[in-house]
Amino acid sequence: MKSSEWLKNIFSVAYYLMIIGWILLLGFLLYAIFISPGDILEIFRDAEEFEIKSKNALYTSLAYELLSSGVWIFILYLFKKLMQDLMAGPLFTKLQIASFKLIGQLIIFITIVDALSIFVFKAIFAGRMEINFDLFDFWFVIGIGLFLIFLSKIFNQARIMKEENELTV
Repeated sequence: MKSSEWLKNIFSVAYYLMIIGWILLLGFLLYAIFISPGDILEIFRDAEEFEIKSKNALYTSLAYELLSSGVWIFILYLFKKLMQDLMAGPLFTKLQIASFKLIGQLIIFITIVDALSIFVFKAIFAGRMEINFDLFDFWFVIGIGLFLIFLSKIFNQARIMKEENELTV
């Protein structure tokens, strides 16, 4: 089961890198609020999604990114715990089923909220209305979330069959 060990390690590395990124983002926000928003505005002046020109736009976008990345960190944490449970214990437990379902729901939720926030931020801060759903960035991630929810249903059916099988023996 080398592949499961690799997958667990990848989730762990991604989890800790996201925590480091979250701490840096928090540092930017605190620096912008308490020390000098002009310095941070210079860094983010030519952001990818929209230009950040005002302090309010800076505070709003940094606060939103903190919340959004916090949800992604929680999703990676759940994946890490799920992988540990899958590798260590029996399969088809209620915890595994609930974890797959919750992870899938959170992925769908945060992906839709991210897409809506980009639309709203562009409308408010850039003064333009633009809808752009990239195949990989939106639909593929939604598909992953739906697949995890589907996987939870498969695990639930397997749990029921396993329980019935244990009763007949």
